[in-house]
Amino acid sequence: MDPAMWTPLEPFIDPRDVLAHHHQKLQDLPRLAPRFFVPVLENKPQNPIMESLKLEAANTSLPKRPFCPPKLPEELAVLAFDAVEPRRRNPEDVQRSIQQLWMEAATRKLGVRSGMLSWDRLRRTHTDKAVPTVFLSEQEGLVYSSARYHVQPRLYNSMDSILSVNQRELLLSLKSTVLGMSSQFYVWDSVSERFTQVGTLENRKRGVLLLDGKDDAISASIISRFLTVGTLIRRLELLLSSLRTRSAREGPTIHALAHSLSTTLNFIREILSSCPPTADEIASATDMLPLSAIWAHYATHEELLVALAEVYGRDHGRRPDEYDILESSSVPLLSRIFDHLERHFERQSPPIIRATIAFILKNASHGYIQQVAHSIGFGGQPSYKPVKKERKDQYELEEEEEEEEDIFDLLDTIETSFPSFFPLKLLQALPAAQKSLILFRVAQPDHPLLTSPTTKASFRWLWTAEEIWAAWNGNKFPEGSPAPSFAAPSLPPSAVPELSIFKLFDLEPGIQTIDVQDSSSTVLREFVDKFSSSLPLITPTLAELASLTFNDLMQHASTLSSTLLSLFIDSPGKLNFRSHLILLRSYLLLAAPSFKSRLLNALFSDEGEYEVDITPHSMSLRSLRRRPGKKPKEKEGKQPWAVGLSPNLLERETWPPVGADLSFFLRTVIVDSLDQGKETEDGTFEREDVVEEAEWRLGFAIRDLPTGAGKDKWLDPLSIEALDFLYMDYKPPHPLEILISPEILAKYQRMFTFLLRLQRVECALKSLFRMSTHRAIAKFLFPTLSPSRKLLLHFRFVAQAFVSSLSGYVFDTAIGGNFDPFLARLSADLSSTSSSDPNVRDDGFSDVFELAQCHSALLDDILSACLLRSGQRGVGDLLRHALELVLEFTIVVGELHRGRIKEYQAAPLIEELFSKFGTKMTTLTKVLKGLVDKSPSSSKLSLEAYAGGRRRSTGGLDALYHLLIRIDLTDWWSKSPKTA
Repeated sequence: MDPAMWTPLEPFIDPRDVLAHHHQKLQDLPRLAPRFFVPVLENKPQNPIMESLKLEAANTSLPKRPFCPPKLPEELAVLAFDAVEPRRRNPEDVQRSIQQLWMEAATRKLGVRSGMLSWDRLRRTHTDKAVPTVFLSEQEGLVYSSARYHVQPRLYNSMDSILSVNQRELLLSLKSTVLGMSSQFYVWDSVSERFTQVGTLENRKRGVLLLDGKDDAISASIISRFLTVGTLIRRLELLLSSLRTRSAREGPTIHALAHSLSTTLNFIREILSSCPPTADEIASATDMLPLSAIWAHYATHEELLVALAEVYGRDHGRRPDEYDILESSSVPLLSRIFDHLERHFERQSPPIIRATIAFILKNASHGYIQQVAHSIGFGGQPSYKPVKKERKDQYELEEEEEEEEDIFDLLDTIETSFPSFFPLKLLQALPAAQKSLILFRVAQPDHPLLTSPTTKASFRWLWTAEEIWAAWNGNKFPEGSPAPSFAAPSLPPSAVPELSIFKLFDLEPGIQTIDVQDSSSTVLREFVDKFSSSLPLITPTLAELASLTFNDLMQHASTLSSTLLSLFIDSPGKLNFRSHLILLRSYLLLAAPSFKSRLLNALFSDEGEYEVDITPHSMSLRSLRRRPGKKPKEKEGKQPWAVGLSPNLLERETWPPVGADLSFFLRTVIVDSLDQGKETEDGTFEREDVVEEAEWRLGFAIRDLPTGAGKDKWLDPLSIEALDFLYMDYKPPHPLEILISPEILAKYQRMFTFLLRLQRVECALKSLFRMSTHRAIAKFLFPTLSPSRKLLLHFRFVAQAFVSSLSGYVFDTAIGGNFDPFLARLSADLSSTSSSDPNVRDDGFSDVFELAQCHSALLDDILSACLLRSGQRGVGDLLRHALELVLEFTIVVGELHRGRIKEYQAAPLIEELFSKFGTKMTTLTKVLKGLVDKSPSSSKLSLEAYAGGRRRSTGGLDALYHLLIRIDLTDWWSKSPKTA
């Protein structure tokens, strides 16, 4: 066993014993007594002034102390003995000189107020103009730089190219550098596009320029401002050179910007050339120039150039490959300038910066704004080039009459993007006004608004307070005499004034020197001098100022749009939009009784017998001239009876019944249903222009529908989609296509297809009533099956109630409830407007494009009310299936009536159809209740009115509430009939 394991442990030491031991040692130390004594003040009034005088008298009576000068450091000895070094002189002379140095320093003081002296003040050459302070940073440059170099000596770096210059040489060099030119110490580097120190490009060294009396940090800080100014001017000059090389196809804005930039650079150079110090001041300066004052004088100019460099994407901190690419398009270019100008207004930058950028914006945007103004006929009419369609075949013969231009191709050429400084109202009104001008020139090219001279109308930016107040009050702008960009050369007088400008070419070379003075910067200088330092209170922001600036343009745009709108609404003739709406409603929506009755007679039949005229081509002219008393002969067809359709459509037993006879017969339906007009005094009838042209603007057409699985129902005459191949087309006059566009006509045609389906079911139900009620033509249905006959009568009543309610809802609520208020709005007169603005109509339309949108929304509401929108496909299919079941019910009864099926065969079919119909109606009413409950106006059954007492439209989904009211909500139609 290791004996070290039995080493005795150290005894335990109590911490309290240690503290007591140290306390005993502290008591043994000697006590520290104070080395000064403050006598106790006597209990009597104190007089500090007298005490100070007594103390001074006591000090003056003391014997003089021996002078023991300390040993001076070597630096101080150099200052004390300028001629010879101290160690080369007699020691007694050195001691005497040191004593004299201290005595002179004590008596001179050199303006020192604090009584503290630094070692550099002891020399005799110390200036009396020194700042009375003890801080080294506030001493003269040589002292401060020496102290910094002594405390923090510069580290040697082989990659540094150090160049020491004096102030005069540096200022002469910087005067050239700030103008963007190479100088004695700095040259231009075309790669980095910066000014670099001479001799650093070849050796790839870092240039360090040391100004006498300044260290490298202070020298770099002083020189950086001048280098920044020169670099930015040189970069802007290079940008100007590239802008001048742009092609003329890129538009006038980029070239106007180049001219503005050239004027701005000339203006800045003139300012920098006159900045202190001048060359004479530098050459004649006997003392140091105020470098800090000169450096501060260039602060505003540096800020101006930095702002301009930001506008053009040439910031000082960017490399050439990081520059912004200026687009030639006017919109982004002008928006960029305005955004920078607005930013400087928000920052409250110096007025010269805001005025310079405003001048650039004014000149650069002038051509573009004039072009926009001409596009709406303000200050001139735009150049109009008709859009010609390309011929597909090069051998195609030219038409005798020139084809009308497509109005939509013309409107597609309208520019819809504008700069950011255009007000929001103007952005909304400009596209409509530009399109309105195109429509105006097509609709009424001789209108006074297009032919009247508008030379007085012009556009100008508002920058001065006088112009802003004049525009606000509607007064005449103050007279101004803008200086010309270039002064004309002075030439010898000529006898012929018209030929005086060519006198220059008659001179010999070198005879006369023409003095062409560039006064472009004078225009900018006058603009800067007149520029308001702050915006007036009526336009506190730049956006408000832009709104006031474009006020006249906005008024003209509103006038143009409202005038064209009045032409389509208020003026009579073939362009009256209301007359076209009435025509569309009468024919495509079956609102005209004469057309509806003739169409029903041509396409449908409510006869209770299956009969077909056996004469060939029964829908020809010979069939129309048939004697009315002659009955057609019966012919048993091979196909089931398509109840509700006209027998003449089924004579060939092919579907669809296309052919020339059908087209001619339907054409006569349109012509015969047209209004004859009012009878004149001479006995003739005079119709409106719209009705007169309706003979060839309206027409039936046949479209090709898709085929395939589930898409060929229109090929079956028994289907409810049997007549979907037929539609009505309408050709609105030029340029009314903007209000009756193909998209809007497509919505009319969808309604026309739906109405044909509904009329087919109605006619089929009428035939059912004839088959089951009129004893003269009907057979007794279900003579032995009494429950089936009762179910047939009950189903007939329920179907008739549903279809008649749906038909009444479609024509009265869905169509009439939306169309009538819209027509009433179009009847509003400008003279009855309640607004103070004469361009705002009481009908709420601001331009024809808003009217077209409202027209489209009207059809959307009608389609929504009839459950025909694409988003209502589910509930729309329920309604269509319910109508299909009713039609199938009539077809089954028709086959039973013809004897093609037996009553025991028809009974289960009718029971199945009635069960399906009840299920569909239950689901349909449940979905309709859900849609009505979601509608915000579900509880408003009464027709509300607009302001002015006009009727309010029933709307789309809101109208479904009326459909639920028409359909009995007690579900009595789903109950089985009672047995007797």
